[in-house]
Amino acid sequence: MQTLIAKKKVLPESQIEDLRLGPEIVSGVLILDDDEKVVAYPTEWLSASVEAQKIAYTSAELYARNMTYFLRYLRSREEFTGLTLDEALLQVKRPVLEDWFIHQGEVEGIDRSTVRNREACIRSFYNFITDGESRDKLLDKNPFPDGFVSPRPHKKQVKHASLSDLIALMRECRYERERLLLQFMYDAGVRISEVERVTFGDIKKAINFTQLPFAVSDKLDSPVRPGYAPLLVRGSKGRGNSIKERYAIVTIATLKRIASYHASPLYKRYQARFQDRNSAPAFLNTQGVAYNQDSLEKLIERRSNSALRKNLISKSVHAHLFRHASAYLTLEDPNLGNDFLDRLVNVQKTLGHNSITTTEVYTSIPHDIYNSIADSEKGSLKTKIAKMEAVVEQTKLRIRLGDKK
Repeated sequence: MQTLIAKKKVLPESQIEDLRLGPEIVSGVLILDDDEKVVAYPTEWLSASVEAQKIAYTSAELYARNMTYFLRYLRSREEFTGLTLDEALLQVKRPVLEDWFIHQGEVEGIDRSTVRNREACIRSFYNFITDGESRDKLLDKNPFPDGFVSPRPHKKQVKHASLSDLIALMRECRYERERLLLQFMYDAGVRISEVERVTFGDIKKAINFTQLPFAVSDKLDSPVRPGYAPLLVRGSKGRGNSIKERYAIVTIATLKRIASYHASPLYKRYQARFQDRNSAPAFLNTQGVAYNQDSLEKLIERRSNSALRKNLISKSVHAHLFRHASAYLTLEDPNLGNDFLDRLVNVQKTLGHNSITTTEVYTSIPHDIYNSIADSEKGSLKTKIAKMEAVVEQTKLRIRLGDKK
């Protein structure tokens, strides 16, 4: 069973039984069974949802994967023997759903929150074929009740990457451009899919912000300059696959490190390819092009596996753990809000959460994070600035004149 997702892809010219078909641009989602035949109803549901811009392509991929889990379970049940998967979907009753949720938890050992997410996905499919809004009804009654069928998820602490995890992964990077990229993701809390849209011009504007005078003290001859700057982020979670802009808060320590990279012959050599220097990606790979989501995931996976083999970290690290850690750092930084509620709202805005309810998962601070941000000598909390300065001090590499990477 597999899924295929097309986002304005060009189908080449082809011929089927003497019928010639010209090239065509297509978008949509296909779910195929084990015989590579289209499972029509889920395919229609996801394609219609993408077309109507109800879900993003990244969400469609997740929804399709969840649907294949459900279809495999239906295929394993005796009462659906001899039926196509589309026919089986129309025969599902509440007891089948209850059995599936129990099976996931007790047999497959799947976390309750994951089971609940899968339920929300399958519920959306049955709403599509029963509400009569997007297509003619296939069923008169939705097998799902008004409330959830799956067990309530346990409330858990959000997993994160600690500062020591970050430093361990950075030290596994041979090149400064990789190290500063990981620091930027940790500091800014950006999604991995958003990194490639950060430009040289965005970084430049953020650095210029730190040069503006904000306050003058009677005891100081020079103006006080901020240690943080807002950075424009072109977000990946806009409605209907659109780009939703927001501002992340980045420390001057990280921005200065990036500026040093931008001033190097290594970066300038590739930046010269762009007609508008400001539009050049802020982070360039070995070939001089922006890191995409896939290449970033593989980079972090390789560095994480290497650190694990050397017992430098205790668990695998992926990019989203950096985002969670960034949220915790903001919550415990007295510079970023007068009180905890102020900082919680700050996290909501900088991470791009639509609802404060989403942000509230960070309200319980685990001791290992608290200890990592506390200054044991002074007994006070380290600011985000101090933490990023420490990272630079421990990990920065010199970019030499002849470096090609």
